[in-house]
Amino acid sequence: MGAYKQKSFVFTALDDFRANTNPEQQLDAAQEFGIRIIHDNGLQKSDYKVISGPFWRFRLHADRLIKGVDDDCSFFIRKVEATTNSSTKLYYYDLKTGKEAIIAIKRRPGLHLSFCSGRHRGLFLVVDMMCSEENHLCFLSFGDRFDIE
Repeated sequence: MGAYKQKSFVFTALDDFRANTNPEQQLDAAQEFGIRIIHDNGLQKSDYKVISGPFWRFRLHADRLIKGVDDDCSFFIRKVEATTNSSTKLYYYDLKTGKEAIIAIKRRPGLHLSFCSGRHRGLFLVVDMMCSEENHLCFLSFGDRFDIE
């Protein structure tokens, strides 16, 4: 177990479903390995802001899509990124158009999110994100701690 101070932290889906050219296989891979928020301690609408994405299909439904579960099977989180003195950005991929959409989660003391790529029956990875009283982010992955100031 190690502790590391970093300027950034990136968590990508365990499979790059964007690279798949077969639409059925791409959807299967996105559903299996697209990143989901599996735990939050009170994520509120004021905690996040849509940075980019289509208006009708993404921006209006961001409150439903924020956790990475899309009933329409179009938007899936492919990457989570945090850098020094910035919000945590969730990068969504639109299977229908092949374009990206981004939501930024603001730092808030006490915020705790757990991200997962994969399913518990097979290959999966869980990453925890916590925000301290001083608005420092901490990520826990594979028993290691990554501090982002």
